[in-house]
Amino acid sequence: MALCPEDDGALEAALSFLDEFPFDEREDGGLSTATKTQTLLAEENEVALVARGPSAIVANGEDLTLRTRRCKAPLVLEDQGTKRRTLNERKKLLRQTGVYGDPNRARNARRLEIAYHKQQVEKLLVDLQTLQNQKTRSAAQDDARLTAGALVTAAQIPSMWQAIADRQRKRREGSERESVRLKLVVDRQRKVADNLRSLLQKRANQLASECASFMDVSAPKPHIVHVLDFRGDVTDFDALFRLNEAAYREVDAIFADNGLANMVVSPSDVHIREGVGGKYLELFANKMLPFSMGDATEAAWDHFKGIKKHASNGRIYEKAARNLDEPYTIVENFTKELYSNSSRADITVKQVVRRYVETDRDVVIWISHVSPTEIKHKMLRGLTYHLRGYALTKRSSASTPERELSQLQFCSLISLDREPGTRYDPANARVLINFLIGNTVQNIRNHQERIESALVDRALRDHMQ
Repeated sequence: MALCPEDDGALEAALSFLDEFPFDEREDGGLSTATKTQTLLAEENEVALVARGPSAIVANGEDLTLRTRRCKAPLVLEDQGTKRRTLNERKKLLRQTGVYGDPNRARNARRLEIAYHKQQVEKLLVDLQTLQNQKTRSAAQDDARLTAGALVTAAQIPSMWQAIADRQRKRREGSERESVRLKLVVDRQRKVADNLRSLLQKRANQLASECASFMDVSAPKPHIVHVLDFRGDVTDFDALFRLNEAAYREVDAIFADNGLANMVVSPSDVHIREGVGGKYLELFANKMLPFSMGDATEAAWDHFKGIKKHASNGRIYEKAARNLDEPYTIVENFTKELYSNSSRADITVKQVVRRYVETDRDVVIWISHVSPTEIKHKMLRGLTYHLRGYALTKRSSASTPERELSQLQFCSLISLDREPGTRYDPANARVLINFLIGNTVQNIRNHQERIESALVDRALRDHMQ
């Protein structure tokens, strides 16, 4: 079949393209194998289109189109053998490049890939089985070690407790021996102390009898008192509570009557006067202090709630006290010794002490019922009386803006509790009254001195800090 000039030109262009294509892979360093394969396939397609004849239409984009019907030039018949040889040479050249080397290459590639993946899966399964076996063996070994450790521990526990029990038994035996030894030592020391105490007591009595004529009975004696918690019935103090409340209601009238309400500077230390109708004795005193009202009130309450308020004259034997739930309220029950001049008496006192805090003043009131336990002077028979005491602290009217002063005022009212049918000889009554007056005066002075000393000590401590 003859070709038109346009067909001849297309064929020559395809053949020249194949001649110029480098098939040696060693010399080609820029193109990849895939690119070469695609190029050879394109050339094969072009050759196949040329071999089909003028009835075929080849389209690569819109570059090449065979139009046999428009060919006006005469067709040139070519030798079929030449075309066949040319075509075979081109196919041989394509086979040499590897395009037609394996027509089943895609399927073989998939088979190889599937075989490779199967091999990898089998390998992974083997690795998984190996790891599982190792984990199982490791867990079994751990369980074996734990079981062995538990068995060893269970076997060792009795011996451990036995060792602990032996040590504790030895310790207890040692403690018992030490306790016995200490008891023997304490017994020996107690015997020695008893002997020394008896000797010292005899010597003290001997010295007291020898020096009795040189002793001053009014001199205070150092004495240590242990205050116990009051465990009696508080209802025994109900009468004293009522008297305390009544005394608080009468404080203004009493202080106005004796002049303490308007007193600034007292002309003397302690004032004494007889009450209305001679039913009681009244002793009062006023003292100005160069301290603030707050400091003075706290010092006064600290004094009256403590033990030092009993240290004016005579020693206290025993005391029991209790702070009640009510604010600033104390009940006391104590026994002590009283003396005035050469007269002495042992008394039992039930007392209620209560503090009343006001805006411009502070009042401490104590109500006492005194009864004798032992009278060492026959003229003091019938020494039973009630004592009402006031301690009022307020800001002094002599205070200035630069310097605050406070006043500490005391008032004590004593009323004798006479037994029915008892008559007192005038001389004995005078001795009894003088005894009570002397004791009360010493108490008031003791209160003033100790409160003042407490304020001075506190001021010195604050100054040192």
